[in-house]
Amino acid sequence: MTKAFLSRPGPVPQLDEARVADWLARSTDVRAAMSPPSPLSMDATRSGLAELGLPPGSAVILCLSNSVHMVQVYLASLLLGLVPLALPPATPSARVRGIAQRLRARAVVTTRTEPERYGSRRARPVGRGTQAVLLDGDGPSPYSAGDVLMPTSGTSGMFSACLHRLDSLLLNARRHAASVDMTASDVVLVSLPLHYSYAMVAQVLAAYVRGARLVVSGPPFSPVSYAAAVSGHAVTHSSITPTLVRQVLASLDSLPPHLRTLTVGGDQLGTRDVEALLRLRAGGELYLTYGLTEAGPRVSTLAAHAEPPRRHASVGLPLPGVRPRLRTPVDADGSGELLIASDTALIDHVGDTDDGRRRGLVRPGVIATGDVFRIDEDGYLYFQGRLSDFVVVRGEKVSLRTLRQVAHTIPGVVHCDPRLAVDDDGSTVLDVHITATDTGRETERHIRRALNSMLLLAERPRAIHVHAADPTAFRK
Repeated sequence: MTKAFLSRPGPVPQLDEARVADWLARSTDVRAAMSPPSPLSMDATRSGLAELGLPPGSAVILCLSNSVHMVQVYLASLLLGLVPLALPPATPSARVRGIAQRLRARAVVTTRTEPERYGSRRARPVGRGTQAVLLDGDGPSPYSAGDVLMPTSGTSGMFSACLHRLDSLLLNARRHAASVDMTASDVVLVSLPLHYSYAMVAQVLAAYVRGARLVVSGPPFSPVSYAAAVSGHAVTHSSITPTLVRQVLASLDSLPPHLRTLTVGGDQLGTRDVEALLRLRAGGELYLTYGLTEAGPRVSTLAAHAEPPRRHASVGLPLPGVRPRLRTPVDADGSGELLIASDTALIDHVGDTDDGRRRGLVRPGVIATGDVFRIDEDGYLYFQGRLSDFVVVRGEKVSLRTLRQVAHTIPGVVHCDPRLAVDDDGSTVLDVHITATDTGRETERHIRRALNSMLLLAERPRAIHVHAADPTAFRK
């Protein structure tokens, strides 16, 4: 039944078990190449998941590091009609438990060996050092075979996700691949975290749709190891974020000449960096892209190598099927919040989503991005700033709402005020000002310990400043 949906005819190649297995057999794991493990087997991975006995539509959380095996587990889940949600492998177990409860997940696939971390005593091996921790669930699953869950772009809280359909993600992958000239002859390096929609859709699924060979690496990222992976595996197509671009520009004098195409997305890239990257890659193709998970995820692309310098501040033209407009009233300078109408938009937000409201989803197929744009007379999109409640800290998107949400679960915390600051090395960091009913000597330590138990490394504040609460004005 699941395969009938996944393999139905259409303009986009759907997931087919034999095609997936053949494609993954040609894929390379950079870390495995340094220390060869037992041979990868898509059949073994699929069988291990099938033996869990989960019915189609069951949500499964994947907390696995970047590897071809992670891609295997993800795609095998979809072939079985399961509904995967990829999370960072370092996500605290208490947070995973909270996400699983709110999203009604039935299993967590992880390398950790203590199922008690997730409130369960039932675990079964899935192969290659991974196990599935089985969770108790109440009632039927709210999802269907062919559904996919993806972490939000950071604006809806830590216990929410975007609900997509696989066929729309594959359609977005095909459109993006065409916009960045990805072909079957390309070797695609995935060095971004696989829980990023950018990596999973715009690289993994795009490579599958086009038939390109996949090479999986990182994180952590370093310019030297990146260049070595590109050279060692004859990579022709790669994607990195603006933060990684700046590391590359500061550390490398050139990139291997066979790297034909470089795409950049995930945040704004300054025009000076665009021009420096073009000089670094003389003769190569450079594409600047914009997107967000809610859009499925890619929205627009600029072929910077083929455009005049005056357009290097743009993120290009919308992909086919994407219709952008500015929410009215538009500011005097011609900018406004960008609305996106797309047939690859999310179905809905699920979980804890801003007091139950459908944050960002104006109506089916239409998304309010929370980003401020200008659109010129030729239809090119120019990013101006953000309305959204998240910031970029050391290259990672951090939800301020998530930070406040965690802080407000700590007994005695009345108010949490996250503030951006600049560290000694010039990087952006977060400090938080906490108003609490107890300002004793151990309060700061207690708050930090509680925050660290739920927050990812990039979300943890550099400094915590504790202030005494006014009992007459107690409110969170």
